[in-house]
Amino acid sequence: MNKKQKWLLRISIIANLIFGIIFFLNYTAYSYKLGELKENVKVRLFTDKKDSVFFVLPKGLTVRDVSERGISAIGQFENNRFDIVITTDRDDLIDYNIPKEKLLPFGNYYSADSSK
Repeated sequence: MNKKQKWLLRISIIANLIFGIIFFLNYTAYSYKLGELKENVKVRLFTDKKDSVFFVLPKGLTVRDVSERGISAIGQFENNRFDIVITTDRDDLIDYNIPKEKLLPFGNYYSADSSK
């Protein structure tokens, strides 16, 4: 092999690695599919009893799928996850400067796995 062929081989290997990493990251990323709830969902905190409902999400609410896929999903016990996106033009609606100790124990994770 001459020098030109060696450099082309090196560039080809590096490009394949870069494209492989990009493919892998996209494969394990969220799908962000939009959908609608088919029924009312009773949501509770993870630490609460099964019969104590924190709030109810109404049927017909638009949600976005944020279930992790691929290697990112390993070890998750409730992998069917959705996200509710609320928009507003008010910037004073939410206080983001709250200490972590004041937030709920599981952050913004709740369980909709309650008996019907």
